[in-house]
Amino acid sequence: MRILPVVLFAAVAAAVIAWALRANARFLPTGFVPRHAFGATSHHAGEDAFVPPAPVTGDPVVNYPGLAMLAVHLTALGIVLAAWCVRRYFRRPDRNVHSVPARLSFAALGSLAAALVTIPVAAISLGNAILFTGTLAAAMTVLQYTFVLVLVGTALFGVP
Repeated sequence: MRILPVVLFAAVAAAVIAWALRANARFLPTGFVPRHAFGATSHHAGEDAFVPPAPVTGDPVVNYPGLAMLAVHLTALGIVLAAWCVRRYFRRPDRNVHSVPARLSFAALGSLAAALVTIPVAAISLGNAILFTGTLAAAMTVLQYTFVLVLVGTALFGVP
């Protein structure tokens, strides 16, 4: 497996993920947002029902590279798994890894991996600063853009 195409695909997909998440995140430098994932089960139930948003969500200069660096690692793993699946399926003598169906399969699996990576990246980095519907909208945007980008990349570099 070639490393340069994996790194390029992962870096471009991570940039798209960071852009899509920031486009769907709410800017909340002050105030409080409800804690969605935690129930009021502690002895301070009334006090900790709301948590402040992460301060980094208000600063895009810091937030874009941070989101991209978090996403690039998970996306690289997804790209490697997608390439492994395509190479394994098209390894037989009657199939070619450089054929159009192999490239389309890799583009579909690679973009699906990038879209799936969007959900944990949003949960880990943005937390309550993005709604789950915003996360899903960002994941669909990532799916659309990365499919085209990976398809163009496979035309240039082939399946890694």
